[in-house]
Amino acid sequence: MHGAMIVAVSPRVAERYGGRIRAVAPSLQLVSPEPGGGWTGDPDAVEVAYFSEDFWTSGRFRAVLPQLFTLPRLRWFHSFSAGVDNPAFRALVERGVLLTNSAGASSQPIAQYVLGMMLRVTKRMDVWAEAQRERVWRQVETDELTGKTAGIVGVGHIGGEVARLAQPFGMRVLGVRRLARKPRYVDELVSLSTLLAESDFVVLALALSSETEGMIGAGELRAMKPTAWLINVSRGRIVDEDALIAALQDGSIGGACLDVARDEPLPETSELWSLPNAIVTPHNSGWSPLNLERGTELFLDNLARFVGGRALRNRVRASDL
Repeated sequence: MHGAMIVAVSPRVAERYGGRIRAVAPSLQLVSPEPGGGWTGDPDAVEVAYFSEDFWTSGRFRAVLPQLFTLPRLRWFHSFSAGVDNPAFRALVERGVLLTNSAGASSQPIAQYVLGMMLRVTKRMDVWAEAQRERVWRQVETDELTGKTAGIVGVGHIGGEVARLAQPFGMRVLGVRRLARKPRYVDELVSLSTLLAESDFVVLALALSSETEGMIGAGELRAMKPTAWLINVSRGRIVDEDALIAALQDGSIGGACLDVARDEPLPETSELWSLPNAIVTPHNSGWSPLNLERGTELFLDNLARFVGGRALRNRVRASDL
């Protein structure tokens, strides 16, 4: 590849990883947005854009995100997120831009969130916390994860890590996935109906698509154990939210831990906020101070591949959207 290649990165990535990025190609040049809305270079010359997590979480650069997605000379776009269901990603692919994601980079914090929620529910930690606030020495009957069944719908990077963490607790792990090969740490691949009927925790860790939207509806919720909990760390639209609220209200299932919602932010008027058997978190399970390093390592490997004309890891194609 000849000539200077212009790469758009966040100021934090430029400062922390600029040397390693430039080492991939000596002629490579970095440009970054500025808090005031400008750029350190010409954005119209950008050929590669790295949409790192701090672009989104810092909030200072959200105004430039539409521009980042529409750079006129863009040839490759790498996103920190695993999910690419936003229409902006489809628009990139449709105009011929190579799109890669960071599937797997946040598997560990998300899986730890899932196990944390299982422990919170099983050990009834909310009851202890309430007793402490009331200054009451209140002992309660609690349970343990040993012998419980975790059913993972979508045993990819995240689901596989959930399975790995569940095994040391003595849990039985069931899985549903498109591929027939059984992943490590999963005891058995089963049908969705079997998983719903036998699981104490149903974990949704699959991508949103036209096939998975609304996958968990009233019928699927009725098929779950009345004591089972649903844990959703994928996308809100995979679940029929109205049916879920009804199931929580009438006790058809034990409860739900939801890090995602149909509409985000979850509206203040949503009944999910006040249901005693619903735990709502603000699409935050994947955040970790280690994510920027993990995501950038993947970007650096792909950048070397891009410069060398080799196939990129985690490429997203139109059929995946």
